[in-house]
Amino acid sequence: MVCTVCNKEAPEGSRFCPFCGAKLRLTIKTSKDPLIGATLAGKYHILDRLGSGAMGAIYKATHLNLGKPVVLKVLHPHLLKEESHVQRFKREAKAASRLNQPNCITILDYDKTPDGWSYICMEYVEGKDLCRILHEEKKLSPERAIRIALQVVDALDEAHSKGVIHRDLKPENIMIEKLRANPDFVKVLDFGIAKIQDTSETGSGSFKTATGMVFGTPEYMSPEQIKGEELDGRSDIYSLGVVIYQMLTGILPFTGETVLEVATKHLQQPPPPLEEVAPDLPKELVQVVNKMLKKDRQERFSSAGEVREALLHCLQVVTGQVSGITPTPAQVQPQIPTKKEFMPARTEQLQEAEGESEEFEFMKKSHTLRNLAIAGVAIIVIAALIVGFVVLRP
Repeated sequence: MVCTVCNKEAPEGSRFCPFCGAKLRLTIKTSKDPLIGATLAGKYHILDRLGSGAMGAIYKATHLNLGKPVVLKVLHPHLLKEESHVQRFKREAKAASRLNQPNCITILDYDKTPDGWSYICMEYVEGKDLCRILHEEKKLSPERAIRIALQVVDALDEAHSKGVIHRDLKPENIMIEKLRANPDFVKVLDFGIAKIQDTSETGSGSFKTATGMVFGTPEYMSPEQIKGEELDGRSDIYSLGVVIYQMLTGILPFTGETVLEVATKHLQQPPPPLEEVAPDLPKELVQVVNKMLKKDRQERFSSAGEVREALLHCLQVVTGQVSGITPTPAQVQPQIPTKKEFMPARTEQLQEAEGESEEFEFMKKSHTLRNLAIAGVAIIVIAALIVGFVVLRP
């Protein structure tokens, strides 16, 4: 898509131009892509263009040496003129290559060709992005939405543990692949504007993007991201909360005709109450999403691990493995024993006590008789000894 105001190419699926903020119209760039049919770096034969992002165009290609499909992300030509964009593109490759988790996209290669093309090679995922699925199905069942969200949480947990914050989490960056073991297997893509903490160069753990710079997609940006504040993993948690809200309802919690209008709602307005938009959702799930969407990051979950635990409980609730934490009286009745139910147990206890008493009396009597018998035998023995002594005395 091309912005009709600034005439720059915008990422496909965008509602606003990332360069001037204007609302985009359906204007498609018709010029032939010079890379389609070409061989990049002598080993990647480019077959087709799959889409476009803020940093580069996405192509399906064949790795000629391996004969396998791969995906190439090639930096936009107009960004090659500024070294800062080239370095940021390199940081994307570096950030994503740090991640070693099944739900994170695998980076295979990064390089810059002699004729100036910068590219990242990554694994090819056969499937659809979540944006397309939501366009086709409108919304997802709570169980399916939770299962997808849990995999995204695992990817974020891995990224955050390596000092990487995604900063542009949205349905377009969540690929869904059908596998035999999992029909909704998730791959989180595009760390193109990721914030990476690198201690190898400075030793200070400083972040490689400057505070005050705003990147991301307005509909999914956290309040602190909109304000250009220093970010941490809780910003990604907010963005995931927006994605879950959208999966459950089929609508975005914050929309507007301009970037400013959307941003203002993120900063000042609460989302439409989830319990009203989707009244059939379990209260536990509503509470989790509401907590993820708190304006103040201090009130959100503190880590992806905490979100995982909360969503796992919600999954148990929606699948019937556990009961909800707020059941209605019709669902669960208090189990108070009646008098008839209570008396047999009491009678049984008394009978057991009486049986124990009778056994004790029997043992007591037996013990007395045995003592008397022993005493009688002793008397007889003593008497015999006395008689023998008298008779035998000289």
